[in-house]
Amino acid sequence: MDDSAPQAKLMIEKGLLPENLPPIISSKLLWQHLEPLGPGYAVTAKRVGRVSPYNASKRGFQRRLFGLPHPLFIYDQATFFERHWREISAAMSDAVGSLSRPSFPTSGPRSTRITAHSELPKARLQAFSRYRHCLVTDVSRCFPSIYTHSIPWALHGKVSAKEDTKSSSAVVFGNRLDFAIRQGQDQQTIGIPVGPDTSRVVSELILSAVDKEFLRRSGRSSPTYRRHVDDYWVGGNSIEECERHLQTLREAMREFELDINELKTRIVNTSVVFGDSWASEIETDIERAFPQFTRPTMDQIAVLGRIVERARTNSDDGVIRHAIRKLDEKKSWNPHWGVLSHFLAQCAVQFPHSFDYVARVVAWRLRRGEEVDKELWLDVTRVVLAQGASLGRDSEAIWSLWLLKELRGRVTTHLSESVIQNNSPIVVATLAHLHAHGLTTDRSIKPKMWSSVEGNHFAGSYWPLTLELNALQIPKPPNADDGGGDDVLRRLHAHGASLIDWNAAPAVFERPPNRPAWAGFEEPDSAIEDYTSDYDSDDDDDDSDDDDGFSDLSISDDSPY
Repeated sequence: MDDSAPQAKLMIEKGLLPENLPPIISSKLLWQHLEPLGPGYAVTAKRVGRVSPYNASKRGFQRRLFGLPHPLFIYDQATFFERHWREISAAMSDAVGSLSRPSFPTSGPRSTRITAHSELPKARLQAFSRYRHCLVTDVSRCFPSIYTHSIPWALHGKVSAKEDTKSSSAVVFGNRLDFAIRQGQDQQTIGIPVGPDTSRVVSELILSAVDKEFLRRSGRSSPTYRRHVDDYWVGGNSIEECERHLQTLREAMREFELDINELKTRIVNTSVVFGDSWASEIETDIERAFPQFTRPTMDQIAVLGRIVERARTNSDDGVIRHAIRKLDEKKSWNPHWGVLSHFLAQCAVQFPHSFDYVARVVAWRLRRGEEVDKELWLDVTRVVLAQGASLGRDSEAIWSLWLLKELRGRVTTHLSESVIQNNSPIVVATLAHLHAHGLTTDRSIKPKMWSSVEGNHFAGSYWPLTLELNALQIPKPPNADDGGGDDVLRRLHAHGASLIDWNAAPAVFERPPNRPAWAGFEEPDSAIEDYTSDYDSDDDDDDSDDDDGFSDLSISDDSPY
């Protein structure tokens, strides 16, 4: 099967969990437990689940809430895509300005791929070079606002979908996808979870229908637009023309129960949307201050200071992540570790959004046998864990737990209690594995982890935690009510399935898939894998913001008017 068609197997193995989790966390072993269910749909009216929350740091010192639906419901959604991809693909075909139409690679970190953030400036230049102005906007709270009943609207038209609402309809077959999503989120019709690749496909389907309606309402004066997920850019030769496009786009969105994000809406001089120069400037400074083989030609501390100052002045910790990645690409760590180790330590405690990159670098040096001040990094990691746990910051907490695993550091009772009390189930599940490997100090941690569980143990919002407690054979307290559920909902637990492979190495240490064992494998000379996120970018200023509120239409400061 080529990149043009989705595969349910890969959507479970590589598209179920949020992006950018530590390497020991993966859904790749779940398919073997779900495949025996067969090619039919497994979700029924009696099988209801809840989404498990997970919040991650986001560029600009913000947070993004991801969701982990129980795999059974993703299984049905992915099965639907396999069955009906021809019709879904046809429904997306009229969205001529979309830059996020999905493809489905058989290799790579995710089951679904869209245009990378790094390619957007060029795409915008090619589209809008003839225009003086550009309307920039996006959908307000896109994923949390999607109305699940709009899925069959997008596939079949509103009238037909409203006339036939049966989930088993052979004609309005989109009702089945609507049903599978609703059953997986406690039957709620508002919102879809951020994180699973299936949600990416659903959002593209609906927004492709919005695009089609936008073009239809525009009549003969068909606008030039580009859309990446829910971010829109529309060209215009005057402010008035851009304002007309805005009103038309707003009307098209409302046909599907969505709305414009007024806070992020602006009309700018087109040159603004072609990209910024700061990323290349930082790269040039790093090349001069931290060369791999020659002497520095710039003051290292001054360069690092300017990077930090830019991040603070602009409230943009994506600058820090970009700098760390460039240092990694330039292979600067080994010749300049004496300075850069302390820069990374400061990044970790001052810029939490960079901590996953920091953790990768430290773990890489540990695994290569390079010099690492373990006492420094144990202190830094526990500081980040303490803050991430006390404030319920899941991404910082889970990456801290992983780095403690790599450092062979123990989690104190105070820290483990804070994690259990404040962090999401997948974080506590990771803590359970640290305990199983002797890396916690609390002797009564087992009942504490079980006491945090609420609702159905098998498909409720705590399913990632109960799955791991079950896999580790940590027994639940006597007479604990597990919330019921039939054999299908209990299937993963009954088979001892797990999301955590304790011995999994960082991605850069994985053997290339087509390289035979006899050929050997050299240790990686970079710490950070070629990882890109559909939800966040370190060098593009137009990341989607699903959590913005509302304000009046504003003309950007970058506009000449």
